[in-house]
Amino acid sequence: MGRGLYHAALAASVGLGLLVALVPASSPAATSGRFSLHGTVSRVVDGDTLDVVLTSGRRERVRLIGIDTPERGVCYSSAATSRARRLALAKRIVLKGDGTQDTRDRYGRLLAYVWLPGGKDLGFQLIAGGFGKVYVYHGAFERLAAYRRAERSARTATAGQWQACGAGATVPPPPSPPTLASSCHPSYTPCLPVVADLDCPDIRELGVAPVRVLGSDPYRLDGDEDGLGCE
Repeated sequence: MGRGLYHAALAASVGLGLLVALVPASSPAATSGRFSLHGTVSRVVDGDTLDVVLTSGRRERVRLIGIDTPERGVCYSSAATSRARRLALAKRIVLKGDGTQDTRDRYGRLLAYVWLPGGKDLGFQLIAGGFGKVYVYHGAFERLAAYRRAERSARTATAGQWQACGAGATVPPPPSPPTLASSCHPSYTPCLPVVADLDCPDIRELGVAPVRVLGSDPYRLDGDEDGLGCE
């Protein structure tokens, strides 16, 4: 091959490589935040985790955004799983990503809202029925306000776990964000108040984020388990 032809071929190869590198990947694993996928629920792992077969044939394990249901062996775990199964198993659903959240969690699960037939949000339905509670990971998600209203109503009505697991009918609507107290929780520094629950929006409003996790992390602020919460 002549030197001129060699250089022309080399330039064409480099150009093709750059073009391929610039083409965005179609898989949700390579995107950030927003996506929309259609599929069918093949298995309900627990109240907030599903296996879905997409219309493409690909299988995904999906973790619902913004909700935490009781873990296996904890009060109301079986009820939450059963309710999710009744609502979603074998149903054709739409998975919607959230631009404020990661596409996948550290376990590789796809993070999404699950929209059921009829336009109902599975996570919202579970929270409204008292089968789960609002869960904020790193930052506020798009449906946070609606989810918090649903949890407030479930608590006030002592629906589901709020009655069965000892929450009681006297639980009031969530108070305004807590202020720093003289009693500090031993699992965190700087000082965090000892209260029933805190999440990262509360911590940021207190102006102390990030916090160092020293103990068992009962407020679940350190989702990636690197020793820092609400980074």
